[in-house]
Amino acid sequence: MFGEPPYHLQQVGRADTAPLRVLMSGSCAGPLGGDHYTVDVDVGRGAVLEFGSAAAAIALPSSDQHPSHIATQIHVDTGGRLLWAPQPTIYGGGSRHHTTTSIELRDGASLIYRETLALGLHGRLPAIARSHIRVTLNGKPLWDQETALGDEVPGSMGPAITAGAQVLQQTLLVRPDLWWHGATHDVPAQLLAPGSCLLPLAGGPALLISVLAKHVAEATRISAKGLTLAGLTDTT
Repeated sequence: MFGEPPYHLQQVGRADTAPLRVLMSGSCAGPLGGDHYTVDVDVGRGAVLEFGSAAAAIALPSSDQHPSHIATQIHVDTGGRLLWAPQPTIYGGGSRHHTTTSIELRDGASLIYRETLALGLHGRLPAIARSHIRVTLNGKPLWDQETALGDEVPGSMGPAITAGAQVLQQTLLVRPDLWWHGATHDVPAQLLAPGSCLLPLAGGPALLISVLAKHVAEATRISAKGLTLAGLTDTT
């Protein structure tokens, strides 16, 4: 486990117990425009990791209007389990923040991955909030989604996209027991709330909980409902 400023990694609890719990914390404001960070996580065969953050991250603009970027690469080996549930990323007014996440899962791996985007700080929208998530299972595409929201993305905050919601929270569940006989899902698609749903993915034993809400607490409550329907408790 290794971290460099402005991000530090801290183990929570004992190293000889499962799951291993790790928190990431920041030593200064950010990400600021122009910052570039990388995060690499490798969950070995049969290992269990819970990864979170000590506080929300606040993306802030720079005077030169350059975007900030965080690139995350995650690998979960056979039989490994990962719970990824950091605090929300809050996009400050005028910020341009991009995240790129690549997750590679081997056969038999389990994953709960949550990303929460809070659009705006004190009512000021970001210039652009961009997120690209790509998940593969045994080298085959499972989920590939790119999201772009904000003042500089025409129509993104209108009725056809966010309908005025300030929070987008997505939770991906990958569990071998969600896939029966290699072809059917035990949990059907269903509406959780207006603008929020639980969807089985076609490429493997996976469910996606996608939530639009006015604030983080509401989004987390709706996501918890989806997790309960999938036979799990809330990630927090």
